[in-house]
Amino acid sequence: MNKYCIDFNTEAKSLPSGWTINNFNNKKAPIISIKNDENGPYLCLAGGGDPKGTSYISAKIKLESGTYCFKVLFSMSSDINPQRNLLFQCRGDTHDGIFKFYRRGGMVEGRDIVSISNEKSETELRIYFRYNANGEVRLRSLSLSPAKEVKPRWARFACSSGQMKLEQMRAVAALAAKDKADLLLYPETVTQKNGKTAGGEAILKLLSELSLRHRMYTAASVWITDKNDKRKYNRAVLYDREGKLAGVYDKIHLYSPEATDYNIIPGTKPDIFQTDFGKIGIIICYDSWFTDITQFLALKGAEVILFPAAGYYRSLIPARAADNGVRFVISVLDDACGIFDSAGRDVQDPDRDTTVNVKPLCKTYKDIKTFSIENIKILCASLDLNASVLPHYNGGKMLEAPGGKRNRAEQMAYLEDMIKAEKERWWESE
Repeated sequence: MNKYCIDFNTEAKSLPSGWTINNFNNKKAPIISIKNDENGPYLCLAGGGDPKGTSYISAKIKLESGTYCFKVLFSMSSDINPQRNLLFQCRGDTHDGIFKFYRRGGMVEGRDIVSISNEKSETELRIYFRYNANGEVRLRSLSLSPAKEVKPRWARFACSSGQMKLEQMRAVAALAAKDKADLLLYPETVTQKNGKTAGGEAILKLLSELSLRHRMYTAASVWITDKNDKRKYNRAVLYDREGKLAGVYDKIHLYSPEATDYNIIPGTKPDIFQTDFGKIGIIICYDSWFTDITQFLALKGAEVILFPAAGYYRSLIPARAADNGVRFVISVLDDACGIFDSAGRDVQDPDRDTTVNVKPLCKTYKDIKTFSIENIKILCASLDLNASVLPHYNGGKMLEAPGGKRNRAEQMAYLEDMIKAEKERWWESE
């Protein structure tokens, strides 16, 4: 495959050959030009005074079909947000581009993997500057270099439905391990129901033992009194393959009786946890009725959301998964367990929703198996954590719906502060 590269430090004082400037007939549109500083020439993208203005620079190039690393390097003023004010597109048979940005000292590197098809003879590159009246970006280089094709990254998950005793927990773990699960999720509170506890400490000890014995991650939630503040929490725990505690999450959105009848205290700190196969987030039961926690975990980088529950509204899960481009693994006391891919498809019934249009037609899951132990149902499936497909493919990542996470924030206003203000308003408007 060939390579395309522009280093603006070595270019002349005019735009690189083949590049043209475009705007939308706004006299105060962003200004794109070549300028110089102590480090040499650079492509300057700067606000022209209109906070709603947009301009872009474009060029058509020829590249062989294949997989490329699309990379840019730039500095920017403090009022620039690359996810909102910049857009780096690669337009051909598919519309792809850069979604990921990294700090590199005083510079910013944008980098992503894109696919080029040979069905068209040319690929158009576009660099947009928008929605900022006075900011400035100094672009130093742009390149598309041949890259290795992204290979599948399979991880195997086991989940369950049904309340169980400690000996049944052992049997479920043995079965999941025999099926080579990387992670086993138990339901919310596992052995307890309607406030009747079987002892949180005993469950935590058993989870640690099972993880070490089977060299498998285990997770569940328990009601437990914290040793530090002596308060009771609905706490999800994650143990690693050595039986060590790898993650703790205290349920934020309590079901009202937990607080009013059993004095459970809501948590305040959701987080993601690194495993040897990917990044994990956890929500618990009633959390699923709220959009904020799954969105937060996805923004933090979670690839899989573990969801231990007593019961849940199954129809919510496709939206939670697809909105955020994350997978769900669900274990339940009273309902059917489930595993969903990032497009929100139930691996046991992937074609149920006929409005889903996933492309490319890659395999996001495989090896679906179900087992039973007395009243306990177990579901096992492998998920490709590198296949983060979305439900509406319209011609590439730049056109897929939903945009997901930070990507393609085609907006000038963020609503979180307004939502917070409304939540904190305790009085009704007359």
